[in-house]
Amino acid sequence: MYTYNIPYGYLYTRTENHVMTGQVGPTRFNVDRLSQRSRRPIAAVTLLGLPAMYAWSSIWRSTSVPVIVWGPVSFLLIGLTIAGGFVLYRFVRHRAELARPDLDERQRQLRDHAYVASYGVLATVVVALVGTVAVIVMVFGHPIVLDGELVSAIGICIGTLIPLLPMAALAWVEPDPLSDDA
Repeated sequence: MYTYNIPYGYLYTRTENHVMTGQVGPTRFNVDRLSQRSRRPIAAVTLLGLPAMYAWSSIWRSTSVPVIVWGPVSFLLIGLTIAGGFVLYRFVRHRAELARPDLDERQRQLRDHAYVASYGVLATVVVALVGTVAVIVMVFGHPIVLDGELVSAIGICIGTLIPLLPMAALAWVEPDPLSDDA
């Protein structure tokens, strides 16, 4: 008897007389069927993992926490962004690309809504950061020094998170897929 694993959770068994029998076997994790309730924390953790790692690194330097603790926590936070990015890309696939003529009207509308939402989030973050810097410098009179480490951290976060933002927004706003029973 030979056993074949076929996608979508069906286990087929081939007997001696070559008859295929379909039996429900262990189900595979299917990213395409993630519910909106599951996608939203993944999107949030993906976008917050890398900035949280840089915040953790800056806080860690001013404490006596040993390096053996700092390293695993930093890699865990980076790993959250990387793993979440792969899950989001697998779910969204190419639907977040602007130059996709093969999308239907509903998919284009969701993609456009996701881009508007991601631009809104980006504008809100930029205005909040510029406002915070303005208050610190103009109201409190504290100068802000941008050293190489801070600029590289900001550059890496921007370079990583801006491409992920439309995918995260699309995964956030897209409704749950219809069940096969409907």
